This record gives sequence, C-alpha cells and structure tokens, in this order.
Amino acid sequence: MEIKNFAVLKGDGIKIDNGHITIPAQKKVKKGDNEEFEERPAFEVRTDVLFRNGIIEFKFQAKDYSTGILVLLSTPTDEGLAIGLSRSHDGFIIGKGWSSIIPISKAGSMKNYALNEEHQIRISILGSIAKVYVNNVLICENVVSIKESLITLRFNSKQELEIYDLKVNAIKPKIFVVMQFSKEYNELFEDVIKPISEHAGFECIRADEFYTTTPIIKDIIESISNSTAIIAEITPDNPNVFYEIGYSHAINKPTILLCDRKREKLPFDLSSFRTLFYENTIAGKKKVEESLKKYLENIR
Repeated sequence: MEIKNFAVLKGDGIKIDNGHITIPAQKKVKKGDNEEFEERPAFEVRTDVLFRNGIIEFKFQAKDYSTGILVLLSTPTDEGLAIGLSRSHDGFIIGKGWSSIIPISKAGSMKNYALNEEHQIRISILGSIAKVYVNNVLICENVVSIKESLITLRFNSKQELEIYDLKVNAIKPKIFVVMQFSKEYNELFEDVIKPISEHAGFECIRADEFYTTTPIIKDIIESISNSTAIIAEITPDNPNVFYEIGYSHAINKPTILLCDRKREKLPFDLSSFRTLFYENTIAGKKKVEESLKKYLENIR
C-alpha cells in the first residue's frame, strides 16, 4: 500500500505533494567572514497507517551527507523504536528511544552512497526481528519489541532532501504454539487456542504444520523469532517444549504458559512465570477462552 496522506508534526517549509515529501535546505547565516548552516530541529510527519508487523520501504535523494531519515515506531512513553538513517550517529541504525536514541545495531554510512541519486531503504519487522536493507542489501538487524502504532517519520539535512514512494505491507502477526502432539492437546489447539488467536487478529501456527525440507529445529527457531508471541502448553514434561520456551525467554518473546490444573507442581525454572491454569471441562473451556482472549488483547 502506497502512503500519500501525512500530517506535519514539526518543521516549517516542508512540501508534500501526492506522497512526495521535500525538505528545504537549511538557511545560512553570516558568522564573521564565513557563512554557516543555521541549526534547526528535525522535521516530523505522521501517516494515518497503523503498523506492528510487516515491511516499510521508501526512496530518497539526498544532496548532503549530513542527512537523517528515521522511521519512529511505538510511542515515546513505550521507549520507542527508531530505525533508518541516523544523522547524529552517521549510519544506518536500529535504536531505542525517540528524543535520545541509543543504537542497538549500527552499520554503514551515508558517505558510502552517491549524492543526488535515488536510494531505497526497506525496514522489515517480523515478530521480534527488525532488519534494515539499503538498495536491497541487508545492512543491520536486531531483536526489538514494539507495539502497534502510527508510523512517524523524522527527517533532517543541510541541503534539500526528497523522500517518496513510501509503501507499507502489513503482515498479520503470528502466534506460535508450543505443545506436545497428542489427541488431548490437539483438541485444545483446534478448539481453543487457534480460534481465540485468530479472533484476536493473529495467524496461529505450530510446528506440525510445517511442510518444508529444512531441519525442523530451524523452522521452529525462525517461527519463534518471527512470531509476536508464544503460547506454550506445559502440562506434560516435554523436553522439546521446554527447549522452545527457553529460547523464547532468551530473546524476550512474550510467552503465555498454559497448564492443566491436574499437574501438581510446575518445574522450578517456570514456577515464577505467570501461568494460565485451566480445567479440561466444559466450564473450564469457557474460562480459559476468556482468559486467553484477555492475554492476547493485551499483547495486541
């Protein structure tokens, strides 16, 4: 979807024509015998598109190496996420924060690219993995955590800067389900977990639905990384399930634990995590559906 509707939050003199954004050059001021660029705050515009998971891409032409084009996601009160070309850090970054950005991944520099030529930045956020591509080449990536938010763009440059062809491809967020494959838990998946997850706006998958020739553990790791959250059924002691929960916790993936009340005691390493206990009855089914729905709404 091409974005053409913007609201200007900060900056004077910015021009927007059918989605084509033009930032004016900084003014020059006389300082002694020399002329210097006058400092100014960055420009900011906001789209009317909510984003959580998918691809954001745009093209730009810069006339000065001192150029910044950042995509801001989440909100300042949620720490915020800044991704793109950073003027202050002189490179392509994935960073935390909005006002004071702390890079968690940085590579390259605008100085490696020709001025007055068209370049493309593509930002991919799938689950908790963010990647930045420049002219279709992967530059940097890292694990992130964001909430659904409107897309805000921040620009600055000493010379005139053009940004255009902003496109967003929203991809439905995924829930990856970790559980023992048996009749009892298959019914839990089909009758409760999958319909509740899909009703909350998630695509719901588990490992037995993979139809690839790649090693199963590779598919599982990628699915956990690319998912918004994990639902794990931990009633039986299953080493595969515990391994996958451990990996999820290691990358700070939101994880919902489910357990049948018939289990007397949780493993020590999981006992401190919030667990949704359920009863395998008609009344218990309704209760776990309501609780799971609230968990997923909170994550969403």
